Amino acid sequence: MLITLIPLTGFDRADQLEISNIETTIIKAEKILRYDIKLKNTGTTPINSEFDYPGHNYYGLEIVIRPNKKLASKMELVRGSKFIKMTPMGYGGTGSIEPGKEGSFHVEYRIKNDIDLKSIEKLAFDSTLIILDGVNILKEFSLKERNED
Repeated sequence: MLITLIPLTGFDRADQLEISNIETTIIKAEKILRYDIKLKNTGTTPINSEFDYPGHNYYGLEIVIRPNKKLASKMELVRGSKFIKMTPMGYGGTGSIEPGKEGSFHVEYRIKNDIDLKSIEKLAFDSTLIILDGVNILKEFSLKERNED
């Protein structure tokens, strides 16, 4: 019974999250696609990690970008995973978000060597933003739909 309640807690808090800003940057010299994302906590309680484990490197909330097919075909992908994951090159974030405040996060991914960088600019939003608390998915946002607005 307790195991069932832990994931539901995260989903309850997920309703408090919204994207307030997202920008992409191509770092040409290193062939990196960077996402800078601001998430707003619209609720009355803090959004912070409830994930607990025996390790020492606590990271709090994490964001990842899951590419759709067109973007994935132009990015270096992590091999040996059942998930479609772009190769990460850097990450940072506030780890928690207070009520009524924004949290800033960024993540960087490696672009394949033989790819025209202008095509990446157009495809950067052919993806989904995933917000994680440990191994639990709190919320997903389609960036493709957001870009069409």
